[in-house]
Amino acid sequence: YRPDSGFNSRSVTERELKIIDSVNKTRQRVLQPIMEFRNKTRGRTSVRAMCSAIFEFLRDLEIPELIEQRIENLKNAGALALANEYGQIWNIVMEVLDQTVEAMGEESMGIEKFRNVLAIGFSEHKIGLIPPSLDQVLVGSVDRSRSHEIKALLILGVNDGVFPAPAGEEGILSDRDRQILRSMGVELAQDTRTQAFEEQFRVYSTLSTTGGKLYLSYPIADHEGRTMRPSIIISRLRKLFPQITEGSNLVEGNSSEDILDMISAPLPTFNELIAVVRQGILGQQVNPIWKHVRNWYESQEPWKDRCQRVQEWIGYTNQIENMDAKKVRNLYGSPMYSSISRLEQYASCPFSYYIRYGLSAKERKVYRLTTPDLGSFMHDVIDVFSSRIKEAGISWRELDRDWCRDEVSSIVDKLLETKMGWLVNNSERYRYLVTRLKRIVTRAVWVIAEHISRSGFEPIGHEISFGQSQDDMFPPIVLELPSGDKIHLVGRIDRVDALKKDEGTYIRIIDYKSGSRSFKLSDVYYGLQIQLVTYMGAVLDNGQQVLDDKILPAGMLYFPIDDPMIRLNGQIDEKDIEKAIMKKLRMKGLVLADVRLIKEMDRDIQGSSDIIPARINKGDVLGKSSAATMEQFDDLCRYSKNLLIRMAQEMMEGNASISPYRDKKVTACQYCSYSSVCQFDPSFQDNRYRFIGDMKDDEVWSSMKERSDDGEQ
Repeated sequence: YRPDSGFNSRSVTERELKIIDSVNKTRQRVLQPIMEFRNKTRGRTSVRAMCSAIFEFLRDLEIPELIEQRIENLKNAGALALANEYGQIWNIVMEVLDQTVEAMGEESMGIEKFRNVLAIGFSEHKIGLIPPSLDQVLVGSVDRSRSHEIKALLILGVNDGVFPAPAGEEGILSDRDRQILRSMGVELAQDTRTQAFEEQFRVYSTLSTTGGKLYLSYPIADHEGRTMRPSIIISRLRKLFPQITEGSNLVEGNSSEDILDMISAPLPTFNELIAVVRQGILGQQVNPIWKHVRNWYESQEPWKDRCQRVQEWIGYTNQIENMDAKKVRNLYGSPMYSSISRLEQYASCPFSYYIRYGLSAKERKVYRLTTPDLGSFMHDVIDVFSSRIKEAGISWRELDRDWCRDEVSSIVDKLLETKMGWLVNNSERYRYLVTRLKRIVTRAVWVIAEHISRSGFEPIGHEISFGQSQDDMFPPIVLELPSGDKIHLVGRIDRVDALKKDEGTYIRIIDYKSGSRSFKLSDVYYGLQIQLVTYMGAVLDNGQQVLDDKILPAGMLYFPIDDPMIRLNGQIDEKDIEKAIMKKLRMKGLVLADVRLIKEMDRDIQGSSDIIPARINKGDVLGKSSAATMEQFDDLCRYSKNLLIRMAQEMMEGNASISPYRDKKVTACQYCSYSSVCQFDPSFQDNRYRFIGDMKDDEVWSSMKERSDDGEQ
């Protein structure tokens, strides 16, 4: 096994063996004291033995000596307050262990329960320090501050729901229960009413602490821009003191007096200076006072280097220029071979495509099952299952559920044993994951069988490749670019269904997707979701030669491979559960707007279909559905091909710009592995998202038709 090879096993090099040996030695060194501690606390053990094991564990790691050394270093560095805090840590730990032994020393319990006991013990201890001087600035929480004769008090975050703090929930016992128990002499924690009164008293005590000045500050928005309301305390103080002074830093003035107010300590002033420098770069007018501020920093030894780095940062850009044609052809090949999913990544961000498929940069592969691994694995299982059905001469309409379960279990076990058996066999987590995998795939193949049995369409192929070898059913998709270059697109269709009619053979493309994936025409328009459309175009262009009949589009759909959670109320039976699961696993995509064909896709349809995104109203009228006419299917295929040509032309012209897309909820950077490479930062002047609008379907169809009619490429 090679660490970065994933499921594709290869021989291990000598350098990798040395790395593995070094990692194993380090791991053994780290694990030795941990395993000794675990052996002493395995199973149900007395609390006394567990506390002793913790003490020996800390002593073996020389924790007391390390704490003493840290305290000495802090004292030498002048951090006396922090040194005093460290000086209390060891005594607190020992005190908690002693109290635990004294309270429940002979009681037996498991390690998990013991951990909870210790957590409660540590939570009750607080570190307190004697103030180092009389003239000082104290920082603390409202509920712990008990100082007197304060000259000036500044309270931060005086917002609704923060100050005063909201009363907690009643808990298991209601306020009424607590009153009854209190009348019987049983003292419990305060009820919510008492807590509210105590919080009001705490607010009064805090506000009346200072004998000098009182400042209250509150933000009007959080760090994500969401509105925050001021506390009711603010409005009460306004009524009590009509002459109260209020100020805001939302709108910064540019007068000399306003700027001098912002010039204070070196670090915050330097941060303001950086913001001003950025404004100057953008062409905004800057007050001359900042020039004197900058001269001061450049004359001070500790700040010279920082000023120099800021100057270098001003001219920095992470954007790259277009590559020349020769480099592009050397990098991608000529003719270039690619796939639809790769071009979808190019549409999301050209730079991520360049890094991944041009430079072939990869993350270090950790030997574990990740989400993409699981998706590929479930595809493989369904592929093998489909092959077994074909070999056995069984129709999908004749499957038995128990037989499906046994076959899937056998396939999963065999594939996992071949690819990563030792990891699965040595981990409870992965053993559970295997059980869940079997359940998900078994459900998926059974739902597929249900879909086919309720449909007039018949599968004509699974895992149909095009362009990858001479034996493939379909040739590659060849894009001829205006520059004269050619791009060969290869790929694999999970399933193709067909229905023969007098006017020709209708084709339905099915793509299996782990998890839930919606179909949005606007994503097709922007090139983010063109896989199904391109597959349909490939079948329509070449299907007549393969099937010896006129080929017509019937639909292109995503089939979700998922394990949905179902919420049902009241008394339910197994049929209701199965129907709810079927609706959750309804395919998403686009079907032909033809009631006759929709009824062939779901012969049990009544109103909204449980298996396809379509609805038929009374009188056989097509209702709210994700459907398109034959002409729209033609426009969609032509538009997607032109879009692929445009993207491929940009690619061959050397475009690898850092230009991720962004819509209302998602950005291309959200799951990108190369953010540390591109260092995309919207605060840079030339780092901007490509905002894509969430277009309505009618707008998409209209725009696609215009572009298709114009022959735009």
